[in-house]
Amino acid sequence: MNLNDLMLEFLRSEGYRPDVTDFGLAFKVEGLSFLFLKDDNDDQYFRLMMPGIYDINDDNEYEVLKALNETNASMKVVKLYTMGEDDDRDVWVAFEILADSTPELKDFVPRAISLLRAGRRDFYQRIQKD
Repeated sequence: MNLNDLMLEFLRSEGYRPDVTDFGLAFKVEGLSFLFLKDDNDDQYFRLMMPGIYDINDDNEYEVLKALNETNASMKVVKLYTMGEDDDRDVWVAFEILADSTPELKDFVPRAISLLRAGRRDFYQRIQKD
């Protein structure tokens, strides 16, 4: 079974209602959106993301990049980066690891979700200081 199928099975067993998409899985936890992005070329690459947590524009770009960098430097495993182009850019939070060939998702998915939320919270605190 591939990682995408394992994640789908895990989410359903935990009571989530994931949507199967071309890119992987989409689901919500307490109103927050999460994406599991499958990688057809690397079945051990586990990438869970929170998309579009903050809009970027020309007026706030420096502050966003500064806060994003500070959050990245202060947290384990989680990283924030920008997505999009020109006038349609935003910040995403990612949890990325290499899973073994028989991953026990219950051992790390809840922590991944918690770390993504913590990364989002840390970024918001930093961006509000500027």
